Amino acid sequence: MKNSKELKELRSDLIGELESIKLVAENEERDLTKEENENVDSILTKIDDNDVAITRTEKVENNLKLAAASTGAKVSSVNTDKATRGWSLFKAVNEIRKGNLTGIEAEMHQEAERENRGIMEGIGLPGFMTEKRASPVTAAGSAIAPSVTNAFVDELLEASLWNRVGITNLGNLSANTVVPLTNTAATAWEGENTAADDVGNDFTKVTLTPQRIAGYADVSNVLLMQNGQAAESAIMRSMGRQVAKAIDTNMWSTANQGTGPGSIPATTGVLTFTEAAFAAGSVASDMLEAIQTIANNHGLDGNLGFVNSFTGYSAVKQASLVGSVSPLYQDDRLAGYPGWFSGAATGIAGTSFDGMFGDFSQIQFASFGPSSILVDNMTQAINNEVRLVLNQHYDWKLARAAAFVKYTTLLA
Repeated sequence: MKNSKELKELRSDLIGELESIKLVAENEERDLTKEENENVDSILTKIDDNDVAITRTEKVENNLKLAAASTGAKVSSVNTDKATRGWSLFKAVNEIRKGNLTGIEAEMHQEAERENRGIMEGIGLPGFMTEKRASPVTAAGSAIAPSVTNAFVDELLEASLWNRVGITNLGNLSANTVVPLTNTAATAWEGENTAADDVGNDFTKVTLTPQRIAGYADVSNVLLMQNGQAAESAIMRSMGRQVAKAIDTNMWSTANQGTGPGSIPATTGVLTFTEAAFAAGSVASDMLEAIQTIANNHGLDGNLGFVNSFTGYSAVKQASLVGSVSPLYQDDRLAGYPGWFSGAATGIAGTSFDGMFGDFSQIQFASFGPSSILVDNMTQAINNEVRLVLNQHYDWKLARAAAFVKYTTLLA
């Protein structure tokens, strides 16, 4: 089903056909031929039918927008694949410096303002432009070149630890979102005709709130004069890498960073080993102890795995399971579970070798609304460069703290 914008474009094309027929007859100083009159009648019929479709489609879109305004849902009339492929970073930057976006860049900015329900500074990017999308293909099955914004998304996801561990990604939201949670199971066997007992559902909730993160790239004015998707994609990948690193730093560091969403290891209620529970120098027994702790407090289901700092990478690679039967770390798995090492996972528990084990599906993650790119002509002007500042909004919360245990291993 075509949206109203596409139907109006079709109407313009039909009007153009009429004008072409008329122009040919006028240039030849003659009346329309029988065939031309039949063609005109056919085009007029198509225009009438298209006008009916425009009226109907606009009514549908207006009702959906009213519904979106009351529920917070987002409704778009944009052809998203066409939009992301046709959008140009350099064109948008050069036009915004002149004070006027045109073409698909203007349409995307307007769509972003609609999502934002207000004016946006800089270059607006609607939510779908910074979400992961399948790579489009032609009718013959050949891959179509990925869009510039896909380069940002791909780097954001590939460079990040949070995307690999199996968190619960709630997608792109439009406002504060309350996520209801239950901390304990609430079921009981009852007799056939016995009233169900109140078995004590323990319901809580967390609220996800948009929190701003900014990444930037300094681009030379000479480069901005070029017309190359490769250069645009490289810049977007650079900003995607910055955002990925910033998210990982906040998510896995031992303490909250002061601004932005909080640390998962620092969340109140996350289980912690005491050093007395460790066998000094024994990495393997600590890993097994972590698994046992989660088994006792949460159960061994969900997206279970380890996240560790690089401090103990060598020790883990060399360690063996109890009895030295098989390697502790094999095929990217620790004691049979997925294991990740990251420079962002620093000081999770506090001393030499830090890490945590748990169910990563308990991390509720969301992005919010449209993004924007601010064009700063002044900061790097002395270097003949323009600073592009990408603003996005994210938040995450831990649904059940007892689904994680953090530990410190005393390396021998």
